[in-house]
Amino acid sequence: MKQLLLSFIFAFASLAAISQPTWSEEAAAVFYDKCAKCHYPDGVAPFSILEYETAYDYRGLIQSYVEADIMPPWFADSSFQHYFDERILSEYERNTIIDWANGGGLEGDPDLAPPPPVFDADQILPGAPDLVVEMPMYMSKATESFDDYVCISIPTGLTGDRKVKSIEIIPGNPSIVHHCLIYADDNSDYPTDTIGGNCGGPSVEPLMAGYTPGARPTIFPGGDDFNAGMILTEGSSVVLALHYPHGSYGEYDQTKVHFYFYDEPVDNFREILAGAFLQNWEFDLPADEITQVNAAYDDVAFDITVLSSFPHMHLLGKSIEAYALDPIGDTIPFVRIPKWDFDWQDFYWFQYMQKMPAGSDLRGHAVFDNTSGNPHNPEEPPVDVGPGFNTTDEMFLVYFHIMGYEEGDEFVNLDSLNTIYLEDLYTKEEVLAEKNITVYPNPFDETIAIEYNLSENSFVSLFIYDLSGKVVRKLYRGEQEKGAQSLVWDGKSDSGAEVSSGAYNYSMLIEGLHYSGRIIKE
Repeated sequence: MKQLLLSFIFAFASLAAISQPTWSEEAAAVFYDKCAKCHYPDGVAPFSILEYETAYDYRGLIQSYVEADIMPPWFADSSFQHYFDERILSEYERNTIIDWANGGGLEGDPDLAPPPPVFDADQILPGAPDLVVEMPMYMSKATESFDDYVCISIPTGLTGDRKVKSIEIIPGNPSIVHHCLIYADDNSDYPTDTIGGNCGGPSVEPLMAGYTPGARPTIFPGGDDFNAGMILTEGSSVVLALHYPHGSYGEYDQTKVHFYFYDEPVDNFREILAGAFLQNWEFDLPADEITQVNAAYDDVAFDITVLSSFPHMHLLGKSIEAYALDPIGDTIPFVRIPKWDFDWQDFYWFQYMQKMPAGSDLRGHAVFDNTSGNPHNPEEPPVDVGPGFNTTDEMFLVYFHIMGYEEGDEFVNLDSLNTIYLEDLYTKEEVLAEKNITVYPNPFDETIAIEYNLSENSFVSLFIYDLSGKVVRKLYRGEQEKGAQSLVWDGKSDSGAEVSSGAYNYSMLIEGLHYSGRIIKE
């Protein structure tokens, strides 16, 4: 009986060990897909999770942040509206991370690990930009108690109007650039302000794009039916509104912006406009009170297509939402942030473009917490607060990217159009001498072959990633025999959909060694 009981105990322990997630077989794939675009060696996060050893060292912190829904940072309510590139963990992904960390962070067989994503620390968009706007070297004046907000105006030098198809903001010092907003100044009359430390940016100039940690470049939608974008005018300037957090005093930054233009002439060009169409500058937030504030824009004059929403408050913000009521009273949801976090603001691009019919009414609601119970309240005891540009003031703004509506816009999926377009600046064929890896034809139209030679029977994994590190196709993962091998990608995603033209990375592990390269889909 005793032997039977011991056998049962050991069998149960063995079963528990078998069911325990390991880094190689379960956890790494989740980390790579949902966390790596910030947590890579040159990323904005404080540590990388591309390597097992580092993830193991931080497993306790990772577990606590995931359990508290702090990481990955995503604050929009996706039951209210769905967005492009939502940073949300599925129940399986969340449980995998927690169970892996809670179970001791087991590595498993390293040969079974998926290949890691490949990142370019300098830029995501491929090829040379058409215009680079770079600010002068600036030293943060943020003290231990106060943040530093600066506005830097830079002439574009354009001698004619240009149609912008994408914008990438590249922080010079990612560790201290909390956010950077880019405005177009057609008249070039907005001044540089680096003195007072409280410049929040222009209030009337059009907002073009923004950077927050983990954000992708702004790529305006385009395809067979239309090409959309914004316009930089002749003789204009670009205003960079930057935020450096407290404690960054003495650190230097030289952020730059890459603009990519359409080649002229542009077929079916549709201009995108951006602005704070919901705003309120007449509110009071009494000390020791929670206050609701509203904003409205009534009777939209014509049919509009809405592409994105960017809500903005300061430290006293508690929640914010924006929507429209169409002429028959139906709600068109845009954005809802139930737990506002000043440190994680973002442009929320919709998964599908939203139609706002003529006669609709825009509505915004916000809640501000000016009590001692708000841990972000900069004043203790609390004081009365009103609207203003200082961090210790408050704001209620909701920006939108919009364009004139055309029939069928609401059925356009921005997931498929917000892709990295084709650049032809890469070699036609790539050879990695270490394993005699050959990739051809590159660029490719229908299929591309990745050929290599195995010196022994090996476990091989090969994934295709886009340039932001998101897995596109898990092409192969399994044992292969010694000798010449070939894997072919048909240019489709894991769901079977044809991927858009553009640049991608292949990443593979052979015998535990990593190989990667750039491929172009025409």
